[in-house]
Amino acid sequence: MKLTRIEAPKFEDMDLPNYDIIHDVIGRLSNDLNKQLEDYVIEGLKRKGFELKNRVELEAFIKERCRCEDNISLKEKVYYVDNTPFLFHNYKSEPLQMPSITDSEYKISANLGTYAYL
Repeated sequence: MKLTRIEAPKFEDMDLPNYDIIHDVIGRLSNDLNKQLEDYVIEGLKRKGFELKNRVELEAFIKERCRCEDNISLKEKVYYVDNTPFLFHNYKSEPLQMPSITDSEYKISANLGTYAYL
């Protein structure tokens, strides 16, 4: 058996991924998920009789009157307003699906849990 020496490429010769693109994609995904959560919170608060005019008012309202209990072992969160539950989030997630390419676009899908209004 003949051994073949494996040589690592020199650092200056390596092709590195474009982290600007990666950070951009991660940032957009994070922003989209945060907006979805905000929309669920707003709808849950509406169902409890709280109408908020804008996102700034929402932020102040949440800081003053809302809290979240996170049961890490069950991967469940319950959101409260004035100690009354208004939103349930089961954040058991499934692994990301393999990306699909259609019309020169990458599409990634994942199940990030479920929400229920209380």
